[in-house]
Amino acid sequence: MVRHNKRLAGKILLLVVLFVAVLTFLGCVSLGGAPLGWSGVAIADGALYFGSMKGELVALDLNGNPLWQASLEDSGSAGGFGCAPASTSAAIYGTPATMGDLIYTGGYDGKIYAINLSSGALRWVYPRQGNLQPIVGGLVVAQDKLYFGSSDGKVYAIDATTGDREWVFPTGDKIWSTPVISGDTVYIGSFDRKLYAINAADGSKKWDFSTEGPIVSTPVVYNNTVYVASFDRHLYAIDASNGQLIWRFPSADETENRPVKWFWASPALYDNTIYAPSLDGRVYVLDAESGVLITVLDLGNPISSSPVVVEGRVIIASEEGKIYSIDTGNNQSIELRALGRVSAPLAASDGIVYVHVQQDEAIYAINAVTGAVFWNTPIN
Repeated sequence: MVRHNKRLAGKILLLVVLFVAVLTFLGCVSLGGAPLGWSGVAIADGALYFGSMKGELVALDLNGNPLWQASLEDSGSAGGFGCAPASTSAAIYGTPATMGDLIYTGGYDGKIYAINLSSGALRWVYPRQGNLQPIVGGLVVAQDKLYFGSSDGKVYAIDATTGDREWVFPTGDKIWSTPVISGDTVYIGSFDRKLYAINAADGSKKWDFSTEGPIVSTPVVYNNTVYVASFDRHLYAIDASNGQLIWRFPSADETENRPVKWFWASPALYDNTIYAPSLDGRVYVLDAESGVLITVLDLGNPISSSPVVVEGRVIIASEEGKIYSIDTGNNQSIELRALGRVSAPLAASDGIVYVHVQQDEAIYAINAVTGAVFWNTPIN
């Protein structure tokens, strides 16, 4: 068993190195060697906010009409995916967050930008001097603090109004995961193969849970249980109070219908059922309490975009841009629409799904039931 675990760990390390190399290539083939970004869409105050592939924070109204664009000045940092800092704008990978009259986004240049929601004017940046390492994950606002992780391996909490630092929590490797806040606890994964539970008020560690692979997906908290997917091709259910394992899927590596590639996207949870998309192109449907496999849906193409739940349907986008709807009543899937390449997480509101398409970059608003396109706005 020890020898098997060592071989497995060696294979995972090799795959991580290869995957980072692929990300480096994919993120640097355009715009003179600059990373491109794949930001999700934030919905607030009757508008949509997202980072474009040109390094601009863009605001649209709910009819797809442009409101404003704010360019994030690249301060010249490098790291993360290993891209050379050749552009004048910082790439945006994570989904922005909002509070009050501000929207916050993290840049690949290692800066946090606080921008006025209505005008697009810059309010402040963090840090004020210098840069952190690239910020790849999304941001979360809670208790008047802004929480995020950085490729420097640290979790940060800063004052959401002023941008002053509140606390910093170090992990053992880079962080690409987006934090989740539940009650007084921050949950976040790291490339050091651990999920951390951190006190949201002061940054002290409550517990950590070890997997056998890096964690980049966003955890999901439900009924005092944290569900998180790992690059070790397992999904874990963990007691939110003490960090103890409740179950893992698959329970053994030899299990039939086991995932053969990594979990990048975050799982969706509805009616005590988990829908976990994988880079192997399949969606693993599990009982949330027991971890027992209910069914496997093969969509035939890698899935890196995190799904959304809309009116009892799980909406999922494959990387090739096909949008699927899974009926949670019978777990049957249908194809709603074929768009361009999609890596960004989906967003939804009032029965409309918003899709950030990277190929011929545009935002699409589609009907969650029929797949009809209400509108699409090219990002120029």
